[in-house]
Amino acid sequence: PTTFLLGTHTKKERSKFDDSQMKDEQLANAKSRLALLKKGDAVLFDARILHCGNANEEEGGSTRAMFNFSFRNPKESGSLGYCGSMRPGYVGKISLGDVGAALEQHKNGLLSPFSKLGDGLSC
Repeated sequence: PTTFLLGTHTKKERSKFDDSQMKDEQLANAKSRLALLKKGDAVLFDARILHCGNANEEEGGSTRAMFNFSFRNPKESGSLGYCGSMRPGYVGKISLGDVGAALEQHKNGLLSPFSKLGDGLSC
């Protein structure tokens, strides 16, 4: 499950988190919510909210997969306050349609459907 710390998306709260003198107090006193998702569920949230994953306590420890996307209004050019989740080499070079096609290829047995796009680590 993922824990979300409510209200931590603001500049004021982020500055507390970045201040080693204030961070522990902020984390100890933050209001939190736990996202308990079932297979096939999804959660949408503002990525500036402080969040973290927790231990996988399912008996036998099942494998979990995470599918992460960040969306942004293309007219917005200012800082998001975080670095985003897309590998730099994919920025401007991959669309949601490309991802859908790659997932379909994977479903049909292609083990590395993103290989034609490279690893995305270099620009």
